[in-house]
Amino acid sequence: MIETIQDAIITQLETISGVGSVGAWQGDVNDIEEILQIPQKLPALHVIYHGAGFADKKTLGAAISADANMRWMIISVNKNLKSRAAGAVSSYTMIEAVRNKLMGYRISPYHGFLWPLQEDLLTALGGLQVYGLIYRMNTSVTA
Repeated sequence: MIETIQDAIITQLETISGVGSVGAWQGDVNDIEEILQIPQKLPALHVIYHGAGFADKKTLGAAISADANMRWMIISVNKNLKSRAAGAVSSYTMIEAVRNKLMGYRISPYHGFLWPLQEDLLTALGGLQVYGLIYRMNTSVTA
């Protein structure tokens, strides 16, 4: 389930015009230096499974089901050598492009859709800016 949803998010983000690279990230989201050191074409988008919260147990016949509030973080890395202001503008364009692609996006066969929760500036170094964009998808997990 997690891999299928992650792959669908990546496929959706790959349709953004002007994005240099898109892929999954399995590193520490708090280690921005590690993200910046990997080879990538900018602007880059990295998809991270950020975790899930679960509702109380439900029993439906023989199946056990848990409502899940899955969270996904998209790390947006953008660089503009002209100035910090120019870097900010191009970062905003990328954030809005991600929002346009993911907000309300349904991933079959799972019910629920992606919804933005938070957008944060993680670091700004000269013309380089890194944002963390968190999206939620409410679905259920059955065992």
